[in-house]
Amino acid sequence: MFGVSSPRRGYSVLVLGLLALTILGLAGCGEKEEVDPYVYDSVRRIMEGDTLSIGFLFEIDAPEFEYVRGNTGMIRNGNLLNFLIYEDIENNYKNLSGTLLGVVKTFSPQPTHMVVQRIKRNGVVEVDSIPRPSSYIMPRLLRAGAIDLETPGAPLPEIGWKTKDLKEARATFLPEEEEEDLRPIQTGIETFVYQARHDLADSVKMNPSAEDYAWYAVFPEASIQITDLSPGAEWMMHLLLDQDLPLIGSFSLKTLEDEYRLRKIEHEVLGHVIGTMKINWFKFGNTFVEGSAAE
Repeated sequence: MFGVSSPRRGYSVLVLGLLALTILGLAGCGEKEEVDPYVYDSVRRIMEGDTLSIGFLFEIDAPEFEYVRGNTGMIRNGNLLNFLIYEDIENNYKNLSGTLLGVVKTFSPQPTHMVVQRIKRNGVVEVDSIPRPSSYIMPRLLRAGAIDLETPGAPLPEIGWKTKDLKEARATFLPEEEEEDLRPIQTGIETFVYQARHDLADSVKMNPSAEDYAWYAVFPEASIQITDLSPGAEWMMHLLLDQDLPLIGSFSLKTLEDEYRLRKIEHEVLGHVIGTMKINWFKFGNTFVEGSAAE
């Protein structure tokens, strides 16, 4: 015989069905859609503070670099210089071409810069949670108001090595009293080199270490060793040297070699080395770079 369904049984089935749908709906509500924390924008807008992101996390197109050295890459945006940090970027920057970089905007040490944390290629995350390099170097950039643009000019490149030249240089470039501050002067230096120090023993010159190298300003008649450079200034000096750019800025002569027998030695490339000087600041485009850390 054909069976007949009970009205109560039908009601129970309906209640169970609605309960199942409710449970599934609640389970769906509990699942949160994953949100990418990196906010995409241009380097210029990010560095100028026009774009906000929680944790200062941003995504940028892999940029074209003005210069790379060590763990630091420089990006030029018109007159602005920005810096991107990535482990051994000097040898790896070409591999970043065509990627999207997840970066964190970092305010210390200055200047404000970006550190790579993620690499995305063709929409797929290739590398994530990239650790920050244990160390990296950046130049300290100065505002025009922080330097004395009225510093007088003087013909430092015309300095000579003979006794009469040294007497004139002492009166022109060195303070009259030892306790007085060094005299800053503005000038341009066309030729400067980075090489093993002139005063090394012959045995060391054959195999010099990194600590045995120094910078020299090379003039027609004499050379002066550059001392007290900050690591960031030295990073920028390599940029100027590699791009064959002049060194233009403010300099202070520190010492002059009194012994004629040492001044008259003619060293390869350097010629006659007659003393030491420091760089107060120098220019790169329209940017001022600190040469020596403030004392």
